[in-house]
Amino acid sequence: MLLAFLGIPLGNIGVLSFFTSSSARLWSPVLTTANYREIADAYFLDLIGRTLTIGALATVICAALGYPLAYYLARCSRAALAVALFLLIMPLMVSAVVEAFGWIAILGREGILNTALASLGVPFRIDVLYSQWAVLVALVQLLLPVMTLPLMSAIEDIPVRLEEVAWNLGASPLIVFRRILLPLSLPGLVSGGLLCFTVAISVVVTPALLGGRLGRMLGNEIYDQALSAYDWPFASSLAMVLVLIVFAAIAVIVGTSRRRQSRRGRA
Repeated sequence: MLLAFLGIPLGNIGVLSFFTSSSARLWSPVLTTANYREIADAYFLDLIGRTLTIGALATVICAALGYPLAYYLARCSRAALAVALFLLIMPLMVSAVVEAFGWIAILGREGILNTALASLGVPFRIDVLYSQWAVLVALVQLLLPVMTLPLMSAIEDIPVRLEEVAWNLGASPLIVFRRILLPLSLPGLVSGGLLCFTVAISVVVTPALLGGRLGRMLGNEIYDQALSAYDWPFASSLAMVLVLIVFAAIAVIVGTSRRRQSRRGRA
């Protein structure tokens, strides 16, 4: 399954990224490295940097917001868990396009946020729409369930008696989190972080509708190069760069997690 539906298409994109763009056809089977050399242009480097920054910020914010929510879900009653999970998962059932238009209605210059501020007598307006900050807000809302569910699963496996023993010994909530919850829930954090980062750096619809020129990301450029400029070889080279970034992030995060676990095991 992986070979047929992931390996072969990915290999096809990799080969296509070394072909030459053709005005008569989508590509010409003449091998070249010009597509990758073109990515070294300042515009594309800035685009990659913005994509990585937004993805990293969205992942960190989702982790900060997801831990308290995941802890509550892991320790609450069955009835509360059913309601909370429904509220958490329900946004995932809504199309990303619908969610983006919802944020436009909230963050627009005459949107709900600025209307509410004006009614409270605030003399200025928050002009967030069509910037990378609007994209970041929408991504956090979109990805929070993706981070929370793996964390909840990891925290559920941590015995409550470990926290109770720490509290009886005088540990503060911060120490309990740092010495017990964080190390033991690290697999959930790694899984959620990888999922959040991977989705955040590859989105297309959210930055296209909310980001404007300032919030443009690598996925938008790949889409435009493939379907507007019809430069499939260059679009493939950008896609391969995105894939390599994802693989590098997985290797770094998983490798770091394994080294920490091995050091903890030897200790």
